[in-house]
Amino acid sequence: MTTCNCDIGRLLLCNDVDILITGAQKQTDTLTGKSYMAYTIRLGNVETRHRYSEFESLRKALVRLYPTVIVPPIPEKHSLADYAALQTRVKDDMPMVEKRKRMLQSFLVRVAKHPTLGRDHVFHQFLEDGVVWSDVLHSPPLSMLAKNPLQTIVSKEQQQQQADLQADRVILSSNLIPIPSPTYVLKSPDERFEESERFTFRIANYMSNNLDKSQRKVIRRLGELANDYAELGAVYNGFSLNESDQVANAIEKIGQAVDASYMETAQMVTSLEGEFAEPIQEHSQFAQIIKQVLRFRHMKHAQVEMIETCLENKKATLENLQNMEQEARRLEEAISRERTIGANAVDIDQLNDPSSHDMPTRRPPPTWSDPVRLLQALGYSLQNMIDVDPTATRRNQIGKTKDAMDVLQQALEITRKDLAGASLDLQAELDRFQHEKIKDLRNMLIAYAKVHIQYCKQNLGSWQEARAEIDKIPSSS
Repeated sequence: MTTCNCDIGRLLLCNDVDILITGAQKQTDTLTGKSYMAYTIRLGNVETRHRYSEFESLRKALVRLYPTVIVPPIPEKHSLADYAALQTRVKDDMPMVEKRKRMLQSFLVRVAKHPTLGRDHVFHQFLEDGVVWSDVLHSPPLSMLAKNPLQTIVSKEQQQQQADLQADRVILSSNLIPIPSPTYVLKSPDERFEESERFTFRIANYMSNNLDKSQRKVIRRLGELANDYAELGAVYNGFSLNESDQVANAIEKIGQAVDASYMETAQMVTSLEGEFAEPIQEHSQFAQIIKQVLRFRHMKHAQVEMIETCLENKKATLENLQNMEQEARRLEEAISRERTIGANAVDIDQLNDPSSHDMPTRRPPPTWSDPVRLLQALGYSLQNMIDVDPTATRRNQIGKTKDAMDVLQQALEITRKDLAGASLDLQAELDRFQHEKIKDLRNMLIAYAKVHIQYCKQNLGSWQEARAEIDKIPSSS
């Protein structure tokens, strides 16, 4: 974890200093000539500008640095359908720009308040004026990260305790260390995280397919109602011109009340969008993010199991090779004994038969009383014909297998400890997020109620004034 005591870090520790996105200005890229929206970020007296893609790269950087942390979401990119649905480009649509400002500000505030992310120097550099963001992305610590987070140490405890993290990274980056596929089924899953995954899936599905979708419909219809009120108010005001005296005043007052309903409904739409619908969208994204973090832990657990399996396979391979080595040595000893016995027999015959001294020495072929020995000898001879030096090859394989086992054993110890630490970190992160989610939901529901109370109060006052004007119309005798 990268922490620092820079000026931005000290500013973030001040409770009276807020992160604000104060504006959005269209700018032109000097290299491509394309326009983009730059968002102005203010922290105390420090001001900097970033485009959406840089917010996106910041979030990706934080995810890479902290795979077990629930990094807050940023507003989603717009699809081609969104661009086609509007007469102007979405990035030029001011309501959409205002929404992005609010959600990007929420992202920065959430990151700043996070106990780990808020202390990270990469985040501080994003808020610092005069820093070239592309340089940050290609500098340590980001430039030193492995491409795959499974090839590095992720738990806080392990990072603090390990004296040489780079040596561990080298071991984990070995091509001997397996990388599991997302579809790997754990042999011994942790029930706590399995249940968290099921619960998160239900929440993500419910928020995306029910709550968020329904709330969008309500806001869209309220917007349509506001437009209808605006049209109706103009109709009533025109109608009042055809009457006189108290009747004209009453009709005009009705038109004014309808106009007030239009303005209050439009205000209600804006308030609901910013104080309820957008937080709902955030938490819908949070559910997907939690699924990804739990999936990473699943992959880390899968990696431990796969290393265990690889190590067991290497042990079996080594045992087979060692058995072959022992058998080969026994065979060599047997052949050596047979040759010695045959040579000794020839020498005795020559000593007993003087006439044989002038004859060339001939060694009789070895006799094989045991068929098993005969087959082993044949197999050994065939192997000699195939392999120039089978003994050296086998012993080389034994050495390589032992080396691989050493690497796998070290990797197993590292990943087991890292999995245990990462599990503790993730559980603490889930507990922290659950506490934050409850607080958010409470604030959202209070805001939802307040918006409706305000809407009803304002409308009640307008229609009470209209009723008072109607009461002035004389009743027919």
